[in-house]
Amino acid sequence: MSMQHLETEFRKQGKDNLADIIASVHKLNGSDIPFPAVVTPVEKPAVKTPEIQAIKLYPEISLTEEWSRQAQNLARLFAKELKFKIPEEYIATLPKFEPQPKDWKGRLDAPVIVETRISPSRQAELAGIQYALDGLNKTDWNQNLKGYITPTAPYAAWLDDGRNHMNEKVEDVRSNLESDEIAGTDFDGIALHIPNPRILKHHFLDLPGTAVGSDCAVFLDLWGGRPKLSYDFVGHAGPGFGSVVRGRQK
Repeated sequence: MSMQHLETEFRKQGKDNLADIIASVHKLNGSDIPFPAVVTPVEKPAVKTPEIQAIKLYPEISLTEEWSRQAQNLARLFAKELKFKIPEEYIATLPKFEPQPKDWKGRLDAPVIVETRISPSRQAELAGIQYALDGLNKTDWNQNLKGYITPTAPYAAWLDDGRNHMNEKVEDVRSNLESDEIAGTDFDGIALHIPNPRILKHHFLDLPGTAVGSDCAVFLDLWGGRPKLSYDFVGHAGPGFGSVVRGRQK
């Protein structure tokens, strides 16, 4: 276990004061410090997961209003990066939300606009997300699905933001995908975080659609109070983590 993992465990247990101390020591040291495997956080009785408190999101507002809100957020971050002269030109290139299929309700309920024309590492930089994946062998796991083509243009999607796959191993989520589901990628995780960064106060995001090497996958959590993209073993079920899944039309 390292200082990063210890801070993450403390935050999951609601021990923000201890997590802040660990983060401060890590900052002063300048690098992560491994601990012996026997050192583990003190157990704490389970507490009720807090409800996400954020500005109004769909379905509190209409799907049209939610699309406009997300499009404007993306324009503020990415329009200049993609050389658009004005935000409106960028927004005009974004796809609209399709109505949610009836059999997705209660399963794939989060509409998001996903930008793919900018690399995840650069998107993370522009969105204030720490990126711990540089130089790693990162691939799209969903390429293994028959007939699947990775989008190269922005797409609008309906996601399960992880609530329905809490505390499950990534490898199990991958094995149990429905025929109309795709494992969520690092692009999807960033797209979820940008319009609703408070989601990470509710739970962290496993992103099973983006593999690192042969036995790891990307996740998005908080480190030092800031969002961070990193990776972990697909056979590890982190408490407080939920796997993101994206819907696709059959």
